[in-house]
Amino acid sequence: MDQSSAVLLCVTKLREEEQRIMAHLGNLGIRVQVNLDSMELPLAGSDAHSFGLALIRCLSQKSAMNRSRLLELAGMETINSTHAITICTNKIHQAIVFEKFGVPQPHFKIIFTPAKLFDALQEYGDLCVIKPATSSWGRGIARITGKDCLEGWIAARESVDPGHQSFPVLVQEYVEKGDYDIRVVIVGRTPIVAFRRVSTENWKTNTHLGADIELLTINDEILAICERLVEVLGEGIYGADLFFDYKHLRYVVCEVNQNPEFSKSWKVHGVDVAYHIAHYVSEVLGRENRVNCTINS
Repeated sequence: MDQSSAVLLCVTKLREEEQRIMAHLGNLGIRVQVNLDSMELPLAGSDAHSFGLALIRCLSQKSAMNRSRLLELAGMETINSTHAITICTNKIHQAIVFEKFGVPQPHFKIIFTPAKLFDALQEYGDLCVIKPATSSWGRGIARITGKDCLEGWIAARESVDPGHQSFPVLVQEYVEKGDYDIRVVIVGRTPIVAFRRVSTENWKTNTHLGADIELLTINDEILAICERLVEVLGEGIYGADLFFDYKHLRYVVCEVNQNPEFSKSWKVHGVDVAYHIAHYVSEVLGRENRVNCTINS
């Protein structure tokens, strides 16, 4: 098999999702080599040219960033790109970039000291959301409902972070989104499925926290937001989390995940995400091969 038809799959552990992607790639005649976070990378000599591209599916945001950066420096294309991972794994970076390029999102402030949090809370009407720069699965995200609540949050943070090393933090207005958010899975440039994540028991509507899945039609407004996100981040594989803001009657981007999980959700909405990822990888490999053939000729 042509080495340019091989994929390096970078993972923290081989989950059901990656196994399904590998199976679909195998059906397309594409060889896959698994690379765990603890393993060395093919960065020099012939090793660096043994693969057409690398698919980055690391659970650790730090590992995803480090491995994509090193592989790109060695000349290998990665999905997602280092540019995209840099933005998606830092909520503060994301807010700044989305503001720059006009992506609709909740109003936000970047706060560098605990004292300044009180000013932000007052500006947002004694109701806001505090997010650490880096987190996943909703961890560390707090809804603040008044001065007493904020004082409690600061006191709790100081007990584990007396030097305030977790600052700066992102403070967002609280969006009246009802009992759901919307996850849109983007593969390449195309939103392949959208679904509501509904929770009547938790204001956080992450699937792993028990939210229910309801298939949603992708309307023109959602499609336009996805197209804009791809323009900003580049082609890739994303989980875009949207809110419908019932106060202002518009969709806003809560955040974009660069390593969307789908093992539970696809069994409900029925769209085989792994199939779409495998075919997108095959498409990118084909582009790479055509470019290489042109250069070599």
